[in-house]
Amino acid sequence: MAEVSTTNTAQHDVATFTILLDGKEMEAFYQVLSLSILKEVNRISMAKLVIRDGEVADKTFAISEKNDFIPGKKIIIKVGRDGNNKQFFKGIITRHAIRIREKGRTELQIECHDEAIRMTIGRHSRYFNNLKDNELVDQLTSPYKLKSDAEQTSLKHKELVQHHISDWDFLLLRAEANAMLVLTDDGTVKVFKPNTKAASVMEVAYGSSIQEFEAEMDARYQFKNIEATSWDYSNQQLFKTESSTVQFNENGNIPGSDIANATSPDKYFVHHSGHRLEQELQSWTEGMMMRSRLAKIRGRARFTGFEGVHPGDMVKITGVGARFNGNACVTAVKHDIADGTWETNIQFGLDPRRYAEQHNDDLDDRSAAGLIGGIRGLQIGIAVQLQSDPDGQDRILVKIPVIDNAAQGIWTRVASLDAGSDRGAFFRPEIGDEVIVGFINDDPRDAVVLGMLHSSAKAAPIKGSDANHEKGFTTRSKMHISFNDDTKTIKIDTPAGNSITLDEKESKIEIKDQNNNKVTMQPSGIKMESPANIDIKAGAALTIAAGTTLSIGGPSISIKADANVSIEGAVAKLAAQGPNEITGLPVKIN
Repeated sequence: MAEVSTTNTAQHDVATFTILLDGKEMEAFYQVLSLSILKEVNRISMAKLVIRDGEVADKTFAISEKNDFIPGKKIIIKVGRDGNNKQFFKGIITRHAIRIREKGRTELQIECHDEAIRMTIGRHSRYFNNLKDNELVDQLTSPYKLKSDAEQTSLKHKELVQHHISDWDFLLLRAEANAMLVLTDDGTVKVFKPNTKAASVMEVAYGSSIQEFEAEMDARYQFKNIEATSWDYSNQQLFKTESSTVQFNENGNIPGSDIANATSPDKYFVHHSGHRLEQELQSWTEGMMMRSRLAKIRGRARFTGFEGVHPGDMVKITGVGARFNGNACVTAVKHDIADGTWETNIQFGLDPRRYAEQHNDDLDDRSAAGLIGGIRGLQIGIAVQLQSDPDGQDRILVKIPVIDNAAQGIWTRVASLDAGSDRGAFFRPEIGDEVIVGFINDDPRDAVVLGMLHSSAKAAPIKGSDANHEKGFTTRSKMHISFNDDTKTIKIDTPAGNSITLDEKESKIEIKDQNNNKVTMQPSGIKMESPANIDIKAGAALTIAAGTTLSIGGPSISIKADANVSIEGAVAKLAAQGPNEITGLPVKIN
C-alpha cells in the first residue's frame, strides 16, 4: 500500500459522531462532553463517553435514570467529519457512573467494551484434544458468539489443558506461545503475527502532522540469543532450541542485536520442566525474541484524527532523528473527540514483560480460593495420633510446628501407594515420626501426609550408597523385607530368626525358623533338616516316588498299616544281621 499522510479533506473540519444504542440513534439533545475509543493488542477494546447530566435544582440525573445507558446495552460508535461518519467501535455498555465535580459540574460516565469482554469473566477448566492453537481460538470464542480470525498454526497438540483460568487469559497465553498478538475488533477476535515487512498505512512527521511525540530505546530487554529447554523423558535427555534472529524490520538505525551487547548475556535461558516438544519450544523462543525486538523502541505519537490506522499496521515516522525514524509497528490506537476536534494517538512497541508477568494476579487464583489465608509449599509435621479420627475418615493427627508447636495439630489424610475399598497399601507413621505434609488448593485445613522423613535423629535402617543395591522395609520391631540387586536376593526375616530367602545368585530358596528347622531347595535337590522330629501326615493318600533309588534309613524303622501292607518288586530281598521273624495268621510263603 502506498504511504499516505493525515491530510484532512473535510470542508468544515468539524469532528462528528453518531451513537447507536440497541440499533437506535442516541437522543440528539444529549450533550456528549468527550468521547474516546481505544483499541490495543492483547487488551479488550473499549470506549468511554462523558455526557452532561445532573441538575442540582431537580436533584436528579435525568439521563442516568433513563434506560438508554443500562449496562448490557449494545452500542455502536461512528466517527468522522462533517457528518460523514464511519463505524469505529461496536460493543456493549459495561459501566455506568455519575460524578459531581467542583463548581457544580456534573456528568454521566459510560464505559463500553467489545463483546469479547465476556471471555474475561469466570474461570474454566477443561481438556482439549488433537487440535492446533488456531482451532483452539475457534473453540474458545464460539460460546460467546464472537467471530474468530486466527492465523494458521502448525503444531497439533495431542492434548491441552485449561485449568481454572478465564477463556481470555488462556487465549492470550496460547497466542503468545505462538509469537502472536490478539486484537478484539467489533466482535471479531483476531490472532496474528506482526508483519513488520508490510507497507506503512500513513506517515507522521515532526514539523507537520505530529502534535506530540515521545519514544525511548531500552537495551535491558534486548537479547542476543534465547535458549529454551524441556525434559524429553522418552530419551532421558533435554530438548533444546534457540533463537537469535527473528523476521522483524526494526525502526531506528541501531538493530536490537547490537543494543543487546550492552546488557544481554550470550544466552538468555528459559526452561520448562515438563515434556514439551522441540517445535513448541521453538515457537516459545521466537515469541520471546519477537517481543524483545518490539520492546526495543516504545513510544507514542499524537496527530489530527485519522481513520485509516489500526493496531497491527505499520506507520512511517520521520523527522525525529535517525535513532527513531522508520516504520514502526502500531500496537494501540486511541481516538479522542471533544469540542468538535478529533485527535488520534498511536502507540508503537510492546511491553517487554510477558502476559503472565503482567497479569500474574489475574492468572493465579487466590490460595485456598480466598476463603482463608493460604499455605504454600510443603511443610514439616510430627505424627501425634493414629486412631480415633472424629469423622471416621482414616486420618491421622499431625502437628505442624511452624503453625503452633504447642498445639495437637490437625487431622490429616495419608497418601498411599494404593488405596480403595478394603484394599491398598497400609503404612502409617509411628507417633513422633517426622512427616512431609502438602495442602490441597493451598488450604491449611486440607492437609495430606505425602511421606515420612529420615534424618540423623531418625536414621534409615540401610546406609545409603551410590551402588544402591539394597532396598527394603523395616518395621518398628525389626521385621525386615529386603531386596539386594547385587546378589539378586529377596529376604523376609523376623528378629527371632525366622526367615525366607530367595537367592538367585546361589540358585536356592531357603526357609528357616528360630528352632533351626530348615528347608533348602537348590540344584542338587531339596533338603529338610530338623534337630527334632519331622512329621508328615496326609488326610488322604501320601505318595512318595523316586526316579532312581528311594532310601529310608534309621536306627529303627517301623511300617504299620491298619489294613493291608503290600511290598512288590521285580526282585525282593529281606535280610537281617540277626533273626528274621515273620508272623501271621496264617503265614503263606509261595
